[in-house]
Amino acid sequence: MQTILGTNGQIAIELAKELKRNYTTDIKLVSRNPRKVNDTDTLFQANLLNAEKTAEAVQGSDIAYLTVGLPFNTKLWIEQFPVIMRNTIDACIKHNTKLVFFDNTYMYL
Repeated sequence: MQTILGTNGQIAIELAKELKRNYTTDIKLVSRNPRKVNDTDTLFQANLLNAEKTAEAVQGSDIAYLTVGLPFNTKLWIEQFPVIMRNTIDACIKHNTKLVFFDNTYMYL
């Protein structure tokens, strides 16, 4: 299974399409309010600030793609992004899942 964490942004949507088109139909989309991109997607609701839910989301995944983004707000990034990263890394270690990280694009603004 391929799992995309943070699935409502442009990168996640294009990644989900590309995975289905060229790799697998076994795709799990994870966010606070997940929406299907492909008809075969599995949805999992989780807030990645919650370590337990993040671990549940990653369970059973061969690869997890972290594509989560936060609003363009420095305070939120400082407070929340390290927690999201730690939860994701810990979940991947726990479940022996490979992690692919897509960095944000705010630096290009």
